[in-house]
Amino acid sequence: MTPSLRRQALLAGILYLVTHVTSVLAVPAYAQGWIRAGVALEFALAIGCVGTGVLLWRLLQEYAPTRALTFAVLRAVEAAVILAGTLPMLASAGAQGASWLAAGPAAALHTAAFLVGQGLVIGVNTVVLGWLLWDARILPRALAALGVAGGALVFASDLAQLWGAIPLNGVVAGIAAVPIFAFEIWLAVLLLIGRPWRGAPALAV
Repeated sequence: MTPSLRRQALLAGILYLVTHVTSVLAVPAYAQGWIRAGVALEFALAIGCVGTGVLLWRLLQEYAPTRALTFAVLRAVEAAVILAGTLPMLASAGAQGASWLAAGPAAALHTAAFLVGQGLVIGVNTVVLGWLLWDARILPRALAALGVAGGALVFASDLAQLWGAIPLNGVVAGIAAVPIFAFEIWLAVLLLIGRPWRGAPALAV
């Protein structure tokens, strides 16, 4: 890995960790009614999503340009949906004149945005990334398989929540999110430690 790619991989690993820290901390922030703090955390989360999308596109485009670009675009869509979900929360806080007060409809819209952005969209883009890594053989294939399986499981879980088959943000949904969480943490660690990527021929897509 060249010094330039090494720096990009390091930054991608850092941003992946940022997305996890901010997404986790946003939950208790909203639960405590600290709306502006939750919005700030999700803004950082959206920036991290875009950053990881761009950086992994740069790192992976030589192996599968179409899939790398697809991942980057979907990551941007995920960020856009996350930001859209913060707007009603912030508007409700401003309308009530207090940063710690949230209205019911605003919270419902935020939950819907979470279901789409951090559920349906992230499920698809993780499958795309895992599929790319599987074919490229530049990182452990077990990691790639975990990405494909985890993305598909989250997508199925969110569809089930959407149609009311399982409780919204319940225990089943939480368990379904574990593999994709593990995939992203594992990928972040490999990016941070500078795991040398084995050479592989360019793929068709």
